[in-house]
This record gives sequence, structure tokens and C-alpha cells, in this order.
Amino acid sequence: MSKTILIDRLCGETSLALLEDGALAELYFESKGHEKLTGNIYVGRVENVLPGMNAAFVNIGLDKNAFLYAGDICVGDAQLAEQLRGARIERLVRPGQTVVVQVAKEPGGNKGPRLSCHITLAGRLTVLLPTVGYVGVSRRIRDEGERERLRLAAEELLAGAFGHGVIVRTAAEGASAEALRADFEALCRLWAAIEQRGEHVAAPALLHRDGSLIDCAVRDMLCEDVESVRTDDDALLDALRETARTLTPAFAARIVLDRAQSPLFDRFCVWKQAESAFRRLVWLKSGGYLVFDYTEALTVVDVNTGKFVGKRSLSETVFALNCEAAREIARQLRLRDVGGIVIIDFIDMDRSQQREALLDVLRECLRKDRTRTNLVGITALGLVELTRKKVRQPLSKHKFHVCGACQGSGLVPSHEFTARLALSEVRRRRMRGDDTPYVVFAAPPVAGMMLKLGAPVNAGVVRVLADETIAEAEYRFEPFDPDTPPSGAKLLKECTEETL
Repeated sequence: MSKTILIDRLCGETSLALLEDGALAELYFESKGHEKLTGNIYVGRVENVLPGMNAAFVNIGLDKNAFLYAGDICVGDAQLAEQLRGARIERLVRPGQTVVVQVAKEPGGNKGPRLSCHITLAGRLTVLLPTVGYVGVSRRIRDEGERERLRLAAEELLAGAFGHGVIVRTAAEGASAEALRADFEALCRLWAAIEQRGEHVAAPALLHRDGSLIDCAVRDMLCEDVESVRTDDDALLDALRETARTLTPAFAARIVLDRAQSPLFDRFCVWKQAESAFRRLVWLKSGGYLVFDYTEALTVVDVNTGKFVGKRSLSETVFALNCEAAREIARQLRLRDVGGIVIIDFIDMDRSQQREALLDVLRECLRKDRTRTNLVGITALGLVELTRKKVRQPLSKHKFHVCGACQGSGLVPSHEFTARLALSEVRRRRMRGDDTPYVVFAAPPVAGMMLKLGAPVNAGVVRVLADETIAEAEYRFEPFDPDTPPSGAKLLKECTEETL
């Protein structure tokens, strides 16, 4: 598989697209004031402790306080940590205390960012764990001999780093022990500088900002299977090459300037391919389609046959469509940057062999994802359940806002329902003894429906006026003088008790 990274900048916003065999796989944005928080390290001040949630709210200098769970608090040496395992939050921190924390999850909705005291510093080949004496090797490295070699090299790195831990990244496969040591020691120096800075600043304060989108592109994405990193911006080119010379000098030559008569993203059809990430319904090449729906905690994907009728048997038709859907779902999860629980309602299959084969197809497609996923399996109801680590807000949150009319539900009241609400308000006022003549201003379809339904019994004098400036889900009442016709809107009809 050939990969290409495209980086563009327009009006202060940097955009990055990852293409796999020409197809858009990942899309990221970064602009001033909207930089990612994940990975940033702060010295924060505990504002309040909530025993009922077993968590604390920490001020790290943002608009909203971040929250820190008891399980994410570092308590010192291993012996003390064992003694305080499962301890309540009030035993671990107190209001006014300062703590060094790292953002583990971006803020979302009404929630602030989630914090952890277990710091991680990512390099090109290794990840430094300053607070945990742990050695790990990326699960994406499957060769057991290579895993063992890297594990032994990692253990040698920790010989002189008391209390530290390390994780060997996927990019370290085939790297020499000297390269691992150079990467690890650079991270140790960075951590020492962060600790020193933390001793001389008052909370809340930022101690370390994780890499920008450009830095992460070079550090985390530029590897052997990336053919080129392309940009049409001279400043971006210089920044990319400078970062590459520090982190990945062997791949610096793959960063190229690609300038033509049309914008870079247009020539590679990035925006056209990105349209599917913003739609609720995604069509498949076979004629089937997917439906994506979101809740606060999970994402639901429904697979439908649509116009796909197959060629042979029903069983083969369903299996072929489900496999195509699995590949597209794995791609959409990456493209939309969906996190949390994902429930997929594939078309029912009777054969257990086909169900297992479908899971294998989905599992293989999910291996391309750099974000950690866990395919749980098929539930008793025939639903496929998986989780994807939730680090950032999904792509739709960055580029869309909640509709003011439907408040994100996708539904607005029907014209008849709004009309009946208005007529109910008329009756309510009359039953309270209010005999004031009223004019009801409503959108033209609602006003027409009110006239069709008629005024309630004993309504008194009510005039209905169509006002195109009013939303279809709203209406308003204003008193009027029966001898003076209302102005400013189209008078449709005067409803009285005689019209019933």
C-alpha cells in the first residue's frame, strides 16, 4: 500500500490529509487558538474534590476546569502505590494542592479535558514513562524475534534511569540499539527540563506543549511506507524539512514542494472524498449504504442493502455486502476520527463461518488504524461491538455546529403540532379570564394550519398573521385593537366563535 501525506495552509489553518492508494484515510485540522491539548503537560491546582465521583477538578489555566480520576493519580514509589491501590480521591489530593498532569483526552460537550498524572513523552522510536517502571513493545510489531530483541534493548535503556519506563514504538522495528538509546536519552533530557520548569512556575501553568500538527506528521506518520509528504507552501516545506532533519533524517528527502495551477487538495480530490465524512448516509459502490448516528457515548452504524441485489444466492449477497461495508466502516471510523463505543448492525447472516469471516475482514481493516481499537465481537443480538480510543473530538465537531432549529436532533416540530400548541395557548388564556383580542404571528405554513384547524370554542377574537421572519417551530402573541388592523405581516383570516 502506498501512502501520501498532503499538508496545506490557508488563512491560518493547517490541514493534513493521509492518502492510502489514493483514497483519503485520515484528515486533521489545526489553527491558532484551536491547537490540540492532548499530550500537553501542565502544573495545575486542585480546585475541589468530589468524593461522590471519586475525582477532582483541576485548574490548568483553561476556560473549564479539567477532571482527574483517582485511578489516574501517581502516588510515588511502587510500595506506596500498592498500599493506596483503589484509595478514595480524598486520600490522594486536597483542594489547593498543585499537581503535574497531562491532558489525556480533549474537552467535549460540557466536559473539560481529562487529565492523568501518569506522564508519557513520545519520541520517534520510544515513549518515555517517567512515573512508571514498565517496559513494553508495540503490539503492531509481530515478529517474535524482533520483539524480544527490542525488549532486551529497552531493558538496557532503563539500567541507568531509575523509576522510568519505556515503550518501544512501531517505528523502531529494525532500528539499532544506538538509535533507540539516542531517542530515549533525548526524551529523558526533555523530562528533566520539564521538571525543572515546574519547580519555578506558579500553578496553573503550561510546562510542555506537545508537537504541532506538522511535528506529529513527521514524528508519527512519516515512515517507510510513506512515498512522499507534499505541500505547496514554502514556509511549511521549510518547517517540515527542519523537523525531519532532527527526527527522521533518512526520510527528509521525501518531503517535496508540489506547486501547480490548482490547489493541492483539489488535485488529489481531498475535499470531494471528505464529503462522505460529514454525511449521515454513505453509499457503497455496490449500491448498499451505511447510516451513521451519534450519541454522547457511542456511535451506531446501520448497514442496508439499498439497490444491491446480488447475483446468486441471498447468503452470498448478504455476505458480500457486509464485507464491503466492513471495509468502508473501518475507513470511515478513521476519517471521522470516531472515538468511544461503536455498534454496527450488519445484515443478519445465518452461517457462523460467514460471521467469523466478516469479523476477520473487519479486524484486518482496523489494523491500519494508528488509534487503538478493540473488536469485542458479535453480541447475542447479532450486533458487532468495538471500541476506538477517544482522544480527540470527531471531525464533525470541528467543522459543524449544532442546528439552532433542531438542537442537533435532526427533527423539528410539524406544522400541525406547532399550530395546535398556539391554539392551546389561546384556550389557556381564555380559561384564565383573559378576554384581550390577540393576533398570533406564525410562519406561513403554521398560520395556514391554524386556520385549517380552527380556533377553540369560546376563543373570542383571534387573528392569525403569517410572518416569514418567524421560524416554523415558533409563534408569538400580541394584543391588538379590533378597530385598527395589524400591520407588518400578511393577515390571513380573523377567527371568531361564529367560524367554528
